[in-house]
Amino acid sequence: MIIDRPEGRPDPQIAWGSDVAAEMLRRFGCPFISLNPGASFRGLHDSLVNHLGNETPGILLCLHEDHSVAIAHGYARVTGEPMACVLHANVGLLHGMMAIFNAWCDRAPLLVLGATGPVAMEKRRPWIDWIHTMRDQGGLVRNFIKWDDQPSSPDSLVESLTRGWLLTRSHPTGPVYICLDAGLQETKLEREPVWPDLTRMQPPRPPRPAKSDLESAARLLAESKRPLILAGRGARTDKAWRARIHLAERLGACVMSDLKSGAMFPTNHPAHVVAPFNAVPKTAREIICEADVILSLDWVDLGGALQQAGSAGEVSAKIVAASLDRHLHRGAGMEYQALAPVDIFFSTTSDALVEDLVEALEPGQRPVWRERRASAGQSTSPSITLHQIARALRDNFDDPEKVTFSLLNRGWPTEVWPFTSPLSYLGKDGGGGLGSGPGLSVGAALALQKLGRYAVSVLGDGDFCMGATAIWTAVRHQIPMLILIDNNRSYFNDELHQENVARARGRNEKNRWIGLRLDAPPPNIAKLAEAQGAIGIGPVVRSADVSGAVAEGVGVLKSGGVCVIDFHVDPGEERRSNASVGQRKSG
Repeated sequence: MIIDRPEGRPDPQIAWGSDVAAEMLRRFGCPFISLNPGASFRGLHDSLVNHLGNETPGILLCLHEDHSVAIAHGYARVTGEPMACVLHANVGLLHGMMAIFNAWCDRAPLLVLGATGPVAMEKRRPWIDWIHTMRDQGGLVRNFIKWDDQPSSPDSLVESLTRGWLLTRSHPTGPVYICLDAGLQETKLEREPVWPDLTRMQPPRPPRPAKSDLESAARLLAESKRPLILAGRGARTDKAWRARIHLAERLGACVMSDLKSGAMFPTNHPAHVVAPFNAVPKTAREIICEADVILSLDWVDLGGALQQAGSAGEVSAKIVAASLDRHLHRGAGMEYQALAPVDIFFSTTSDALVEDLVEALEPGQRPVWRERRASAGQSTSPSITLHQIARALRDNFDDPEKVTFSLLNRGWPTEVWPFTSPLSYLGKDGGGGLGSGPGLSVGAALALQKLGRYAVSVLGDGDFCMGATAIWTAVRHQIPMLILIDNNRSYFNDELHQENVARARGRNEKNRWIGLRLDAPPPNIAKLAEAQGAIGIGPVVRSADVSGAVAEGVGVLKSGGVCVIDFHVDPGEERRSNASVGQRKSG
């Protein structure tokens, strides 16, 4: 990748307020900082360039503040570690709020820097500095961040950044926001602040399960005849991946995973009895009702899953659950989901519980109590399908294990391309904020490039069109990635909503498309990609052209480029969902 190198040697002297902030980012080892420029942090910008030499962190230039946050979020999804982003004053924070909410719901570590002021009235320029100054800028996002601060001196700036870096990396992780006074940034220092010993400012290890509760849970699971594991949030490490497999095999448990959380268990393992899902499908509901013990490993919306399963019968299982999520629950929003009944609850990470359960259970392997249902197979539709795209994509990689899907649309055929490692698939955006896909894809690709992996995303047309300019950052900084557009020329999920409403009211269901179709003309997605400097292919409208388009796109990816392929697909009956439980918008 490319990070711009400034002329001349960096100024090593820490002489200005903003130099303190830049110096702290380097001491943290923060690798990158994404930004869309703004005068409110011009002091910090100078410090990053002329004090640090644009290295650790290196600046990633973005065309929109929303992309700045989404890129940092995407990076954290791969690494489990934060990078930084900067938002310009109140207006930049307002632009970036949706992306911060996504990161909050996804429990992603993220250091968001902002700026305001100057707070001192006499230092403000007429008009512009006044409208970009707030008394409490953090109040705009306080309901969906872990912590915020607005330090007022060099020493308080050091403490604030240290505390923020510590908090965002502590379980449960989430974004923090630190607002920098523009006047403080441009104040000449009388002395350097006192620098902390960062080895003494590390996040604590997650709490361990209580011994008595662990023994009760292990006994309950060992005696279970029909155990079910709901594999939700967890670490994307090989160690945690293997531990989940060992636990499932010792118990003979069925396992389910959710598209929202990404790859947490191999989908081609005999225990993984249904394809990963967004809303709980009929087969999964039946299995939940059949289970006698359910182990919830930080499952996103456990209460909602149990409620959905109730439509297939009675959920009578004893429930064991692990999560730290409730430590971040607020009163303003409802992202904490439905309250679930739990018999044994562990206030710890799913990985800590799995590790201790594996140690507590007797070694061995039990057969899975329920066989996996056969896949419905590939659609016979003459139109382009995700099955065709997946097969063509797989044919073009000698080592598919090196491919990471940053995002996927509903309907991706895991029987064609199974998830076989913790980096096979990274999950949904967290908060359902449309337009986030391109930025998340760039951030993930940034981290995956260092790991020697190929970054691929499957996005909807609506999502891509809203966030298309994010890929300019990937082109500008030479971050290779491939985006496949699952283009149904509609906000199709909303068509299902309108169909349901019309049916319930006894009105004409055929009018569901009005105000929702992205057609006549459809946006030229290939040209949108080309306008950002990427290679645009399409629209691909014939099945016969799928293989050639995918081969060309993979060739661009392997050569280090950025490519977007626009596939015109038919939503198909297999893509239909109960709109009442699906996302309210999708491309």
